[in-house]
Order: sequence, then C-alpha cells, then structure tokens
Amino acid sequence: MVFPPEREAAYVQRMFGWQRVRLRRLVLLAPLLLLIFVAVEALLMPAPLSEWLRDPVVWAGFVILLAIALWMRGIESADLFAWVGVGLQTLFLVACALTTRPGHGGLALLLPMFIATPLVTAPFFARTRTVVIAIVSAYAAGALALWHSSAGSTVWLAYGIQALAGGITAMAMHGTVDYSRRAYFLAEEELAQRARLDALTSVLNRRHFIEMGEAALARLHPGDLLTACFIDLDHFKRVNDEGGHRLGDQLLSAVAQCLLDLEGPGRLIGRVGGEEFAMLLSGMRAADAEQITKDLCARIAGLKVEDFSCTASVGIAEWHHGESLSDLLHRADLALLHAKRTGRNRIVRWQEHLAA
Repeated sequence: MVFPPEREAAYVQRMFGWQRVRLRRLVLLAPLLLLIFVAVEALLMPAPLSEWLRDPVVWAGFVILLAIALWMRGIESADLFAWVGVGLQTLFLVACALTTRPGHGGLALLLPMFIATPLVTAPFFARTRTVVIAIVSAYAAGALALWHSSAGSTVWLAYGIQALAGGITAMAMHGTVDYSRRAYFLAEEELAQRARLDALTSVLNRRHFIEMGEAALARLHPGDLLTACFIDLDHFKRVNDEGGHRLGDQLLSAVAQCLLDLEGPGRLIGRVGGEEFAMLLSGMRAADAEQITKDLCARIAGLKVEDFSCTASVGIAEWHHGESLSDLLHRADLALLHAKRTGRNRIVRWQEHLAA
C-alpha cells in the first residue's frame, strides 16, 4: 500500500503520534538493558561483576545511551525520531559487543539478543528503508560481538543463518504491521472526511464550516481582508416538488461543483442549509467577491438537469475588525434576504440600511 509523498508524511507522523508515549518510555530501557546485559554476562562467565563494572566501555556506553534517550524524548519529528532510534539501537548493540569476552557463556547470551533485537524493534519504524538499515546495523554489531569474543567458525555460521532468518522475519513483521496501520490510517481518514464534508455536495458541512471559519477569523489582524457570501438557490423547492428529490439532489451536486471550482488557498465553502451555501473569501474585498459571484451565478443559471434549472441570489458582507463570524454571516444573510425580496437572481452587498 503506497501513499503519495504528502500523505506518506502525514501517515508517518500520525503513526508516531499513536505510539509516541510508549516509545518515549522504551528508549530509556537502552542504558538499563546494557547494565543488565553486563550483569548476566558476569553470571555466565568466570570473572566477577566488579571486574566488568571497571570496564570504561560499560560506563561510557551507559552515559551516551542515556543522553541520547533523554534527547529523543523531546523529538517531535517522526523521521528524525526513527533515524535517531536506529542510531540508539546500533550504539546499544555495539556497547554490548565491546563488553563481550571469549567464552561459551557470553556467546550463549549474545546470539539470541542480537537476533531478537531487530525482531522487537522492526514494527516501531515507519519506513521500510529505516527498518532495513536498523536490521543491517544490528547484525553488523552482532558480527562485531563475535569477533570481539573470538568466536569459532561454527558459531559464525550459526549466527549467519540465524541473522538471515531473523532479517527476513523482521521485514515480514514490519510489512504486516505497517499494512495494518496504513489500512487503519485510511479508515480513520475516511471517517474524518465524512464527518467534515456534506455527503451530497462534498463541500464542508455546516459545523465544520463554522469551526474553520472561526479559526480563520482568529488569525486575522487589523487591515486584513475577508468577505462572506451567502448563496441561495431560487425557487429550488419547485425542482423537488415537480421533478422529485433525485433531480433536486443532482442539481445541488452540480451547483456545489461550480462552488468547488472556486476553491483555493484561504477560501472556505460550505453547505449551511438545504439549498443554501456560504463562502469565506480571505484577502478579498466585497467588490472583488461580487465579481466572482457574478460569474458563479451565470454558471449556475446555465446548469440544467433534464428540464430543470435554477438561478441563485447572493448576499455579500465584508469583515469588520473585531467582528465575530456569527455577526459577519448575519450581515451577509440580511443582504441575501434583501436580494430575495427584491426580485431574486441578483447579488446584494451589505449596506447599513439593511439592518432595519
């Protein structure tokens, strides 16, 4: 399941968000596991634990791993976290490798750990290339451990066979988990889309239009421009009554497509009633919005579904500094009402006398 670059980046970041809390705890295990690894080695090998703890490699590795783990807890980028995670895993395994000594007890501990680590971590990495590098670096660290512990050819052969099987299994695990997560991501995205858009027309539904409009107004500063437009289809009830709701729905969808063709940066379009739509045009004066809606009304008047067509009336209001979205839309709605009362199929800009 391959996503285009923009969606891929959103998926990776979303997946990171799902498991961020757990990952921030897991990275702290790396320095602790190094000490546990040394302690278990001491139990399996003749040298006492105090001798192992005098090895500067142990404490240098512990401090470096702890510093990286603490830094990772503050990383917000999914890609950066993944690459640093590969580095943390590799440094952990290298530190374990450098603390090993010749002897069968150490090798008995080494082989399972170096094989198992990529299997455990593979599902946490989002991108395939990250997983591949994590697996290769982990098994390279295992090879360093075998060399450092003077392993024989039989052990090298056994390790190579296990590493090959482990690498294939780790990639399969990553692929399975990643596919499931991508499917869940798509399902979650589809549900969010359905909750945000009007099912018939594919423009914003009323709730999300209001939410996004309020957020847009909150970002405005004195001197910024924004214009609201209310568009209502004239005598639309006649289409439903005479042609049936199927034809009415088709005509609504065609009108919505005309509106969607106007979409662009800073423009919000929503269905706020049965046959009523609203637009918020950022960076635009009322006069410019009037020209846009003239072209829009001409397109709507030219639409035809079987023998039915319709025209549109429009009310326009320009935002005043400090005004709420509710007040702005109310003024556009009053302008629309004036357009309907004075003949329909016309565009009216807000003026103060309309308040009466």
